[in-house]
Amino acid sequence: MTPAGDRKWLRIAPIALGVVVLGAAGLSIMRSGSAPPEEPGTQAVRAQAESSHPLGVAPPSPATPPPTPTMGVAGSEPSAITWKVPDTWKSLASSSSMRIATYRPAASSGAEEAEMSVSRAGGTTDANIERWRGQFEGAAPEKRAERSVRGLKVTVVELGGTYLGGNMMPGAPSTAHKGWALLAAIVETSGSPYFFKLVGPAASVHGARAGFDALIESITPSSG
Repeated sequence: MTPAGDRKWLRIAPIALGVVVLGAAGLSIMRSGSAPPEEPGTQAVRAQAESSHPLGVAPPSPATPPPTPTMGVAGSEPSAITWKVPDTWKSLASSSSMRIATYRPAASSGAEEAEMSVSRAGGTTDANIERWRGQFEGAAPEKRAERSVRGLKVTVVELGGTYLGGNMMPGAPSTAHKGWALLAAIVETSGSPYFFKLVGPAASVHGARAGFDALIESITPSSG
């Protein structure tokens, strides 16, 4: 090789060597399936994301569910009202921690007794009435009446039809009850509203109307 050729080869050789090295590295990556190294900051972000999910993929954000009434536990809020139970009604031990009280008026002749539950729950008045209406099959539009009792807004609701809300005892199998009715009052307070819900055979519920009205009219805001 001539001197001129030697000088030309010296200029070309480093470039050719670099191409060969890069090509070998790329072939090695393709065969091993490995990705080129990342910047330290990128690796830290990826490690944090993968550690938050067992499959290493962040789950999609779930859609926000519509608001629904939430039942409270009896005694979880300070008492906001008091009331007087009719003398002819029985006071029973509550079968659920969500109940504040349970009462049973006298049954109409030949009919099963109705039962009143007293509880507190979240949600709007309309949302809770809609929930009750969903517990009846073939129910006509509910009857509503509003009144004020010692400065408290009270909404009285009446429903009737085939009751699908289950038995009175929690955990009991659900049973359809034809010819049942609901008479309830929603009492709005500064905290969660109170629910006085009387459910049972229509004859017994309607027969207890006078006692129900007397109980609602006795409601008084707590002094404390």
